[in-house]
Amino acid sequence: MLRYRQQVLDFCGEHLDELFERAGTALLDFAERAESNTVQGRFFEAISHLNRGRAQITGCFLAEIEQGFEQFGHAPPPSVDMEDFDDELSLIAPEEMEESVATENIIIKANANFFPELYSLSQRLAVVNDGQKLKDYEILAGPHHLVRAFRHALRTIDLDVKIKIVMYALFDKLFMRQAHPLYRNLNAVLKEDGILPHIRPVGIKKAREREIRARAEAEKVAAEQGDSDESTTSLGSELFDSILELMATKRGGTRGDGQARPPIAREQVVSAFKKVPSSDLPTRPEAPPPALEGVANVEVDERFLGRVKETLSDEREQVLDALDRDQLAPVDADLIDLIGMLFEYMLNDPVLPNSAKALISHLHTPYLKVALIDRRLLVNRNHPARQLLDDMVEAGSLWVEESNPNRGIFPHIQRTVDRVIQGFGDDVSLFDELLADFQKAVAEQRKRTDSMERRTKETARGRERLQLAKQRAAKEIQSLTKDRSLPEPVLAFLKRTWLDMLAFVVLRNEAGDDSEAWKEAVGTAEQLIGLFEPELTEEVFQQRIMGTGRLRTRIVQSVRSMGSYNHAILDALNQLLDDPQQWQNRRATDNSEATAAALLSASEQTASATSYMRAIVDDSNEESLSDEERAMIERLRKLKFGTWFEFTGDDGATTKRIKLSWMSLLTSTCMFVDRSGMQAEIKTLGELAQEILSGRARVIPKQQHPFIERALVSVRKVLSQGEAAGDDARTPDAEQPKPATE
Repeated sequence: MLRYRQQVLDFCGEHLDELFERAGTALLDFAERAESNTVQGRFFEAISHLNRGRAQITGCFLAEIEQGFEQFGHAPPPSVDMEDFDDELSLIAPEEMEESVATENIIIKANANFFPELYSLSQRLAVVNDGQKLKDYEILAGPHHLVRAFRHALRTIDLDVKIKIVMYALFDKLFMRQAHPLYRNLNAVLKEDGILPHIRPVGIKKAREREIRARAEAEKVAAEQGDSDESTTSLGSELFDSILELMATKRGGTRGDGQARPPIAREQVVSAFKKVPSSDLPTRPEAPPPALEGVANVEVDERFLGRVKETLSDEREQVLDALDRDQLAPVDADLIDLIGMLFEYMLNDPVLPNSAKALISHLHTPYLKVALIDRRLLVNRNHPARQLLDDMVEAGSLWVEESNPNRGIFPHIQRTVDRVIQGFGDDVSLFDELLADFQKAVAEQRKRTDSMERRTKETARGRERLQLAKQRAAKEIQSLTKDRSLPEPVLAFLKRTWLDMLAFVVLRNEAGDDSEAWKEAVGTAEQLIGLFEPELTEEVFQQRIMGTGRLRTRIVQSVRSMGSYNHAILDALNQLLDDPQQWQNRRATDNSEATAAALLSASEQTASATSYMRAIVDDSNEESLSDEERAMIERLRKLKFGTWFEFTGDDGATTKRIKLSWMSLLTSTCMFVDRSGMQAEIKTLGELAQEILSGRARVIPKQQHPFIERALVSVRKVLSQGEAAGDDARTPDAEQPKPATE
């Protein structure tokens, strides 16, 4: 085993060095083809991170390899509570999904390419392990061991998931595809020491081996020719096969050529489903009872989803009874269970509204029939019935409103579900027509929503331009009136009416505050203020008084050109301009009730105008934020438009899901729209950062893979955990996944 270990460490050290030497060039190539400066920057940043973290990654990788040797024969299997499988059949985060798909594909291909060597290696290592058979993940330096070590090593530095996918591709090309000599040498090391020197691959079905090799070769050819359909079918078949292998293991039997009963015939499927009664699924969540209103939405949702799950389980039991479960081939029973798992996964989706979940759940029994008639449903991503279900789940997540399901895509989903229930007998080609109709409806819905969202964004941009114009005007008025003692009517006029006038000039003129109109408007304000400067000589004051008429005419014409203004403020200013000197004298000496009332009215107008201007100026000032909030704001600035958020209400129970549609980097304002594209919220980046940090808001990760593919990966994850916790052995070519329901 020491010689075995050294062979592995020498191989790892040599190929890791080559991987790092090639990584920089590969990432530079991707950076040159990046779709944006932001993405390009991530690749350049990754090159720097990898150069600095090379020793850290290498150390962690080799430590994981060493740990595998140290724990060989002694490490307990992961502890998994089989009763918790329903809870574990939940959404996988998009980044984890990307990594899982990438790493699992590497393992699948390596198991297929090196099947004989890995089988022999597992048999010989079992002898070393006191005769205890090994699972795939227990083979020292096997594909599971190496890929798992590399995945752990990449976690030691902060890398974007896109960078990780590139690194996994390099690992596959420069590491795993070069492992054939390693596995031959490792077998030779054990063989030389007398461990099963004349091993024969007993118990391995040649047909299965040929199937695996043929599939791996087909995938290789498809990848070289760019045949995406063949490639996705191949990978889908591997995923589907691995799930059935694990379900068979969990059942305590075997799957494949040795089945006692043949798969069920199409005619028998059609005949049996005619005996299954119509489902009694709830159509949507019930309203909470009065005692629970406002605080029990979560409980109501759980109760509703529980009812749907129970109904789906009853449907499967009815199907099994109609098909005569005692005569049913194990593979068909597994298919029925697997379809149930897919629909339960859909019910656990936190984004899909409950009304859409309830409606789509009516397809459970029809899809049981489709799977039994045409097994390609779970193998080929392009199968029309599979695409239809994928599209309905995605469309429901985007355009179904729980409060008003008659809007958006819900009616189209309802029509499609009705047509499947009423029209599907045994002709799967029906789904081609349904898929085309539904995709047309989705395109129309997207067009309407995008159009509404564009108008909403234009409105928001218009408000921003107005806000920026008012901020510029407010700063100018603030500069003109600062440290000046002016009559109340003048202050009220400048801080409200003339502020709006300056903003109007900025919006109307392309040159903004560099235009002649702006300079004239500011000059008018300065002339008005100049009438009330203290300690003016009599001669200067009289000269300015003589220009009051022209000043008043210019002010009135400018204000009226805006169309809307405060008449009381303008009237008060006109009264003042009738005789500024007399007004000042009267203010100092006259204490009559009329004068006091006039002063009080002017003071109130000034206070209102000051408040109006302060609100505008304050909006332009950045809040006092903590370092944590500032860091969060910088992260939020990089968010893509179209990112969905979930906000929790003040009651802690109600939630609202809305989409970030537009963000202004000038005013640090975010606009959110609802599922129909209409404005739902306006928040500053500071407010959004505070809500995220307090847990009142969260980003809903965008799913990169279709619904059924995500569900199958999740099913396999649960099944493989359960299989790892069991004692049954497998042959080394089987993939490692997991089950969700009994």
